[in-house]
Amino acid sequence: MGEEQRVNYSSPSDGGKTLIIVCVVLSVFQIVFVAARFYTRYMQRMRCGLDDYVMLIALAGSLAKAILFIVLVELAGLGYHIKNLTHPEEKVALVRKFFFVLELLDFPLCITPAKISILLFYIRIFCIRKFQILVYLVGSLVLAIGITVFFQTIFQCSPVSYGWNPTVGHGTCIDQTLFYEYISPFNILTGILILVLPLPFVWKLQAPKAQKVALTIVFFLGGL
Repeated sequence: MGEEQRVNYSSPSDGGKTLIIVCVVLSVFQIVFVAARFYTRYMQRMRCGLDDYVMLIALAGSLAKAILFIVLVELAGLGYHIKNLTHPEEKVALVRKFFFVLELLDFPLCITPAKISILLFYIRIFCIRKFQILVYLVGSLVLAIGITVFFQTIFQCSPVSYGWNPTVGHGTCIDQTLFYEYISPFNILTGILILVLPLPFVWKLQAPKAQKVALTIVFFLGGL
């Protein structure tokens, strides 16, 4: 038999530092992207639409998530092995509380507003009644999923505090893994629909093929 592998606790993982770098880089990218959006509106003397302001909600939620992750690295040692932490019980309790908040921020206040913003943008540029009705239907599904995830996250355990503090006594929780297995197909479906909805109209434009391809790429990146 080969030599047994052992964890080297004297050489702690630098996962926490990596997480901070990822959070900072992604946050800067998001801020630049949204700032460029508003700058373009200003330079073209265009009024900001509802889609722009909804995107700000998504940005705020995403930045809040990044800040929470950084705080968790600094205060709770997130990304490092528990054997290398002082007062690990206190830090695990802190991680539980913060992850409860992160669940509330993630889908309901980051992904959902971002998708709604894209759909509102579609309504603004495509003045076709049937298309707009379809967009409203997709948007309703996106909102329904976001609201469902939000309240399910809050009330996933009984009592609610059992979700981040299992020491309160006897409590029960919904199987989160099973819940997301049911909700994920609908989330994937809305993502695909957001990607493909504008494409038929783009390819019907009286424009060079290269321009249609460029527009397709733009919508595809926006959907991502």
